[in-house]
Amino acid sequence: MRNIAQKLLFHKFTENDPILSLPSTIQTQYIHGYFASFDTTSVVEEQNYFDRDYLAEFATFYGVSAAGYKNVCRRLHFFSGPLITRNKLKSAIKGNLTSIRSLKENYLGFVVIRPIPSSPLGRTVVKWYEDQNPGVPRVTEPSRIYTAHLCGIELEVEGIAWQQQDAGVSACATIGLWSMFHSSAFDDNHSIPTTSAITRAANRSQSFGRRVFPAMGLTVEQVCEAIKTQYLSPIIIEGDIEIKCTYNVRCFSRVKFSSSCAAFLRSGYPVLLAGTVNGHGHAVVAIGFRSSSGEAVPSGEIAVQDASIKFIYLHDDNIGPNIRFEILNTNCSGPDHIVLKASAPSYVDKKDAEKLNSWPEFIPNRLIVAVNNDLRTSPRRLSRIGFENAEIINMALDTMSRSVNKTFPGLVISPRFLKLPDYLKSTLKKTLKENLGVFTRVILDLGEKVPPMSLHIGVVRIGFDDSTPLLDIIYDTTDSDKNHPVYASVCYQSGIYELVKIFKKIETNRFGVVINAS
Repeated sequence: MRNIAQKLLFHKFTENDPILSLPSTIQTQYIHGYFASFDTTSVVEEQNYFDRDYLAEFATFYGVSAAGYKNVCRRLHFFSGPLITRNKLKSAIKGNLTSIRSLKENYLGFVVIRPIPSSPLGRTVVKWYEDQNPGVPRVTEPSRIYTAHLCGIELEVEGIAWQQQDAGVSACATIGLWSMFHSSAFDDNHSIPTTSAITRAANRSQSFGRRVFPAMGLTVEQVCEAIKTQYLSPIIIEGDIEIKCTYNVRCFSRVKFSSSCAAFLRSGYPVLLAGTVNGHGHAVVAIGFRSSSGEAVPSGEIAVQDASIKFIYLHDDNIGPNIRFEILNTNCSGPDHIVLKASAPSYVDKKDAEKLNSWPEFIPNRLIVAVNNDLRTSPRRLSRIGFENAEIINMALDTMSRSVNKTFPGLVISPRFLKLPDYLKSTLKKTLKENLGVFTRVILDLGEKVPPMSLHIGVVRIGFDDSTPLLDIIYDTTDSDKNHPVYASVCYQSGIYELVKIFKKIETNRFGVVINAS
């Protein structure tokens, strides 16, 4: 029997980064620059690693090629902090707590290197770089924890998996779907399909007579079919602006694009963006965004919280993971619409930043989201009913302002979909963190006074801004938009609590069970 076991290799990042030994492409340069921004010191290389995704690709396509591809990959682990040596790893294996803690705390992620010369970068998970502006936080709810085992030591990194398309079994939309299926929103009930499984699923009933492999890209219908085979439901959002130009595409206004993406991303669902680059079709996946600055809304007006976000973070198989893109307005072809432009953070090496910033603009024209099957409420309906309720609250505040001679700011609504346990454990706890007594009472009231709620709920938060919420209205997402039953309203201000109780007497079904969280 052939013995392929080989020693681990230990590299100094600044002197011998294995990424730089690969063919020089925008992806390898980006990955190297990304780790360089962390002050990476060490790379530990597993010379023989069996990767589930590549093994599926090998069985489907590469194993029958005359080129003689290997079925074994390499895996690179990246660390900051003190240099990782064989002796330090031995110390950790022996159980030295200091050595183990050092490995865990300084772990930055891993890159699988496939034996495919044209597209060697396989499953890659990298740590998010430090948030330089915590006052306007980055929202990365789709991220999940990945565990990598190095000689039996568990190393964790939070992010979303990315890989380079190989055109053998996957194209850009396939890679986007693959990253989407890694989302934290699906951890409980869904296994993650390989890229070859996604391509097969997309072509099962929508191949249009074409061969499946090598992969030739996916249509919108094929993307939706691939989503449904994972027992999920596709949601498609079309651009709202018709423009006449060389490429003749529909585009998005800033408000529709930003608010739609943000609603799903806040809910933990990545968003597949289908569009064009220099007139050619392309697909990327949105995995996060930078919150808006939270400027006060003029009195009497209503705004969607995330309608003016400036930056969105994308996985682009043509570049790399976690890329910051700026959302820019342009009217070069008619009405104002948005384009996405790569925008390197200030601490990225100047040479790498120049390459990234020169990347051509991406024009999104369609959003596709995979959601759980029992989430049947449309985001459009959730936003519309949020506006209706905010208008009622606004009118009441206007009346109140005249009686107390005080002007209240306008309202901000933030619609999102959440798992009920996440709302109870995370959203509520964060909002009421300064008063655990109130938090405990609200949890008991929701459990004892409100009818049994669905696993996935719709939440419309109404407030003066995200840090000053007035109330959350909780909806059932398992019914139709026409019925759209409401479970409860959690009121964070005593005045709002009394106000909503009055409204409930007038219109019984609008606010559900009224919960006092003041």
